[in-house]
Amino acid sequence: MTVMQTISYISNASQLSPEEIEEVLINAKINNNKKGINGVLIYVNETFFQVIEGSQHLVETLFEKIQKDQRHFNVLKVFETKTCEKKFSRFNSNYITFNEESATVELLKFLDTGKENNPDLHNVIVNQAKILLKNF
Repeated sequence: MTVMQTISYISNASQLSPEEIEEVLINAKINNNKKGINGVLIYVNETFFQVIEGSQHLVETLFEKIQKDQRHFNVLKVFETKTCEKKFSRFNSNYITFNEESATVELLKFLDTGKENNPDLHNVIVNQAKILLKNF
């Protein structure tokens, strides 16, 4: 049985152009989908918020890479959990680049897919995301 892991984090973007931000978001979507990592990546007001989910090894390796990436700093892990099955399996990696209101709506829509599978995990991530998005 494969152990699944979910990690969410927030970070501050380095001085990146809009084109560089778009490249980060598109590449994250492509690479994560190829590896079977589900999640969402939001960029609002020079801040990244991401939820990644997949096999424990893949998620841990990806998060180590994320922490070393020079395109952002102050990487703060908000939440981490391990389970026996994916909680957000209906979503491939997606991204949102809109304003704060759109990001909040899209994130809550994304997280709502896992609500019936694991309401406790859903509630923790939603509450943390609301706090973080409110501070953007």
